[in-house]
Amino acid sequence: MDDEQVVEFDQLAAADLVVDRLYRRGTAGHAGDDPLARLLPGVGSQGGLRRYGSLVKDSVKFVALYTSGLEPSWPDDVNTSTGTFTYFGDNRSSGRALHDTPKRGNLLLKTVFDRAHAGRSGRERVPPFLLFDRPAARSGIRFRGLLAPGSAQLGVEEDLVAVWHSANGERFQNYRAEFTILNVSSIARTWIDELAAGAPRGSGCPTAWLRWVETGCYEPFVVN
Repeated sequence: MDDEQVVEFDQLAAADLVVDRLYRRGTAGHAGDDPLARLLPGVGSQGGLRRYGSLVKDSVKFVALYTSGLEPSWPDDVNTSTGTFTYFGDNRSSGRALHDTPKRGNLLLKTVFDRAHAGRSGRERVPPFLLFDRPAARSGIRFRGLLAPGSAQLGVEEDLVAVWHSANGERFQNYRAEFTILNVSSIARTWIDELAAGAPRGSGCPTAWLRWVETGCYEPFVVN
């Protein structure tokens, strides 16, 4: 990977998000090395769905979605040929109800997909999802794209599905969520700042996100 495709840890706070660019983690040897918390201050350093804002107060401005790709029982998947992303929620062990997870990630998914199905007024209340993963043998995270919940290829009962899973002889449910990776190659720091300030359709807003909010039309990022 060329140097210009890597953002060093001390540059993260001011960096734009560029698809497939690597954002380096710190080297101090503690939790403060997490690059996502430095890149997007306020989202925290743990979990797959990291919110900026409060779900309880209905003030979530954007969500950093992080997938490690290391859990074969939960095969999150970026499909570059269709421009879609499959994500499994955070109820990954038995003993809890579907929405009763410590970080309320599944409740966030339910809320967001319900709003995505509720016309323009609902879509206006959907926070953008910013997708990151961890490349093999790389010290950092990689930005994979801007996500909108749902897909033009799926109906309202197909894009968020509660699926059964079994572990150690016990059965429980988790969500399988389908997102569209929108046709956005980069996100300016301007928009991240606007999102944090509660202005999601400000000057930095990507056209594909604005079009989805206003019309419900998905423009997937497809690589042939």
